[in-house]
Amino acid sequence: MTYQSQLTELRGMIEKIEYYKYTTDALIYWDKITYMPRNAIEYRSKVMSFLAGEQYRLLSDTRFQKLIRFFKGNAKNDFVTNAMIRRLIRNSESIRAVPEAEYQKYVQLIAVSEQVWAEAKEKNDFSYFRPYLDRIFKTFRNFAEYWGYEKDPYDALLGYYAEELTTETIDTMAAQLKPVLIELLNLVEEKNKTGSAPKKIDIGPVSREQQQAVWTMILEKIGFNFDSGRVDIGSHPTILANSPDDIRVVNTFSENGFWGGILNILHCGGRGVYKQSISRELMGTLLAESPTFAVEEAIGRFYENIIGRSKGFWQYIYEPLTDILPQLKTYTPQDLFEAVNHAQPSLIRLEADELTYLLHIIIRYELEKDLISGALDVDDLPDAWSSKYEEYLGIRPEHDGEGVLQDIHWAAGYVGFFPSYFMANVTAAQMAAVMAQEIGDLDQLMQQQSFDKINDWLTQNIYCYGAVYSGRELMEKVCRGTFSSTYYIDYLRNKYSEVYKLF
Repeated sequence: MTYQSQLTELRGMIEKIEYYKYTTDALIYWDKITYMPRNAIEYRSKVMSFLAGEQYRLLSDTRFQKLIRFFKGNAKNDFVTNAMIRRLIRNSESIRAVPEAEYQKYVQLIAVSEQVWAEAKEKNDFSYFRPYLDRIFKTFRNFAEYWGYEKDPYDALLGYYAEELTTETIDTMAAQLKPVLIELLNLVEEKNKTGSAPKKIDIGPVSREQQQAVWTMILEKIGFNFDSGRVDIGSHPTILANSPDDIRVVNTFSENGFWGGILNILHCGGRGVYKQSISRELMGTLLAESPTFAVEEAIGRFYENIIGRSKGFWQYIYEPLTDILPQLKTYTPQDLFEAVNHAQPSLIRLEADELTYLLHIIIRYELEKDLISGALDVDDLPDAWSSKYEEYLGIRPEHDGEGVLQDIHWAAGYVGFFPSYFMANVTAAQMAAVMAQEIGDLDQLMQQQSFDKINDWLTQNIYCYGAVYSGRELMEKVCRGTFSSTYYIDYLRNKYSEVYKLF
């Protein structure tokens, strides 16, 4: 067979893998968290397990593996083909390293555990979810051994979501950031206690219809294409991509959750804009997606925080926002900017302000690492969680719902994922600094209604490439050098100095 005929054969196999992957991970999962009836979970979990098994078999197929070996390092490969083979090897090795029967049991466990988690959260009862979480962490300890690591088993789980990221790197950056975050929080709390802090604005209740109108307006203003996507209400804010032309944004609704709804829609919608902007030529290569979760999360953090908590953004959306919610005309864009940047310790990660958010992530990272190493038992997790919240944020959960049960991640199998949030915040700040140097002040661009210039820069530097570059290669290319926590520290100091007049 010729080189081209084998490449055509391989691309055909990859297309089948994509059909299974995106159907299971996006379309079926989207339905599961939005419209699926509660009693459908048992059969749905079997369907998801079956489809995952089919994907496993395709990746493990003898002919498929032979073709990968043929193209690995082949001198005739172009840049995209080399990237495709590299990603195939990474994906297939991570799945094939796990015995097929164990992998299918894992998929079925996760499908059921999410439903159990939701019920446990509703009841504020960790004991209901505990046996499932215990099985999940035991499974991931096994996965770490299957995937391999040099120093720490947690590194194997980190590497699944962010290539080349290590526990040592996170520990170093956390040690740099934690004292700065706590110092700024203490200064902010002094202002809050003395009454000299900016005014906190409680907006609500706001109806479902009004909030959805606001979400739609914001998505349109940041460039989300509704001909290639939609937004629905579900159990957890997320974004699910079937292809660049089929992006599902999911947000949560609460009558009194105006601020959270906006920030979540910016985060998920920004990631949606990313997915919609990936080159269609990469379909059928497994490259029509972000290279790592950390990269995609950095984009989400950019839209949510760098954009959504900026002065320019509230000037940018002020007129259409007050058309939908006329009661907001009593506030100026400056008032809304200061209100969205109000900071104080909170128990819920998704409700955390930008200043305290990383402390929530550091807590989860430290607990997760101890659960994997065996230093912490699942039975002791609620107490360990509460103690760390008291130590870092000065507050303690009253029940499991506002403590250890608040996140879906572990129930959904995202063990090792929280550090991606950590790196995303750091990366977003550095990326924004580079962007401002090259296209001008971002606040001014939004004030001038020139948001397309921001998206154009992101498309040219990040979006169009999909996963052609590795996560580290892409971010170093975008950030014009290696990562540094300095940009994030400077960003927070400048932001909260302005809002709270700290220095």
